[in-house]
Amino acid sequence: MNKMTDPTQNPQDLFICDLSGSLIQKLTDCDAVIDPAAFISSDDSTDTIKKIHHWIEKHPSVHALEIRIPKFTDGRGFSLAARFREAGFKGELHASGDITQDLIFLLRRVGFTHFHLSLKANEKINSAVLTPFAAHYQAGQDGSAAGGSH
Repeated sequence: MNKMTDPTQNPQDLFICDLSGSLIQKLTDCDAVIDPAAFISSDDSTDTIKKIHHWIEKHPSVHALEIRIPKFTDGRGFSLAARFREAGFKGELHASGDITQDLIFLLRRVGFTHFHLSLKANEKINSAVLTPFAAHYQAGQDGSAAGGSH
C-alpha cells in the first residue's frame, strides 16, 4: 500500500510524533492511506458508518492507518478518525496533511495516535500544545473521562 512521506523529498523537515510529543526517529510505513472524501458523504452519516465497518472487515491486517487532512479548515479527517475508533479500529491512526501545532490536542481527542508535522529547524513543539487542559468537559476517543484526568 502507500508509504508515508520521505522527509528527504520534502523541502521542509517532516516530523512524525506520537501524541505525547515524542519524536519517532524511524519513519515506518502505514498499511493504508485514506482520503476522508472517499468515506464521508453529505447525504447520510449512516452510509459513512457502513463504509467504515465494511473497510475494517475487508482489511483486518491493517495496523497503521494514515488519514490525510487536505486543508486546515477541513474537519472530515477528525470525524473519520472518531468513527474508525467507534467502529472498533484499535491500530495506530496517523494524521497527515495540513497539520499545525494548533490541531495536536484535537487530534488526540478524536483518536489519532500520531501526527506528521512540518517544523522549521529551530521550531519545537510546545508542551502546552500537547496538554492544554487539566480536565475535560466531555469524554473523548483518547480515553479521557469527563471532569477528570486523562
